[in-house]
Amino acid sequence: PLRVEMAAILDTSFDFRAKTDKPAAAAPKEAVAEATVAGSLSYVLHPLVVINISDHHTRVCAQNQASERVFGVLLGEQSGRRVEIANSFEIKVSVNAAGVYEPVKAYLGTRLEQYKKTFPNYELIGWYSTASEVQLGDLAFHEHMCEMNESLLYLVLDPVQALVPGNRELPILLHESEIHVVDEKPTMCFAKVGYKIDSIESERIAVDHVAHILPSGDSNSGSAVTQHLGTQYTAISVLSERVDIIQKYLQAVSSGQIQGDHDLLRQIKSLCSQLPALDTSKFNQEYLCDCNNTLLVTHMATITKGTGMINDIIDKYNTAYDKHSRRRGIF
Repeated sequence: PLRVEMAAILDTSFDFRAKTDKPAAAAPKEAVAEATVAGSLSYVLHPLVVINISDHHTRVCAQNQASERVFGVLLGEQSGRRVEIANSFEIKVSVNAAGVYEPVKAYLGTRLEQYKKTFPNYELIGWYSTASEVQLGDLAFHEHMCEMNESLLYLVLDPVQALVPGNRELPILLHESEIHVVDEKPTMCFAKVGYKIDSIESERIAVDHVAHILPSGDSNSGSAVTQHLGTQYTAISVLSERVDIIQKYLQAVSSGQIQGDHDLLRQIKSLCSQLPALDTSKFNQEYLCDCNNTLLVTHMATITKGTGMINDIIDKYNTAYDKHSRRRGIF
């Protein structure tokens, strides 16, 4: 299965602008600009998008037993000059008579409406595919996508480069469409733009967990959260098993099935005595006292806050009244 370099994804301060200056080899000149465009917008890519694309490619390859291109849509939002690519979903495509991929617009429109209800702030900001570089039919596909929304981005993920041993770069190129004059005619082409990786806390936990999953589906070490929860689960399970053993032993002694060991019974009695007694009058009295003290502190804080607000109102009233009295005395 496809596994991209997770160390680069976890580094939220990593900037890929310096790595996008490599021209798209063997791509047609009318399709991709040779130089990287700085652009006036700042693009931010979330790890969830990379995981979705990788999972989409892996599932298709596993089902068809062959490597095939996959297509999908990029969702996000723009705030000023900052464009965040936050989510994605796969789409259905068809092949026309010329052998060029085209999106199934009916399916795309339905999925966009569904996502709009769940994520009202997200909008269509681009599309993605898996390939080593921009293909010949990608411009035609991009034009079809632009009918849904203008000025879309095009993200290309290279699954072959992701499997190269020792590869430390994220095999992703981000493009925006521009109009260039070719043979004295305005022609649309792709221009590579820089992007940054950014993530929220939930994404960092998910990526950390995925990074430790082996191809077999097992985890060799697991994420920090998984290890912490696993330790707690193991401790509680062991405690529950030992309590069951003590309970069964006491039941057997009580029923006369086995002879009781007085030394062991004294240890069990000592262990039970160390447990907090929650049904005694002393505990109820101490608990009620602590509860009343907590409520008293809360009430005192509320009274203090209300007193401060009243003092502010009085000060404002006195200030306004003094000014009014002075004006009336002057006139």
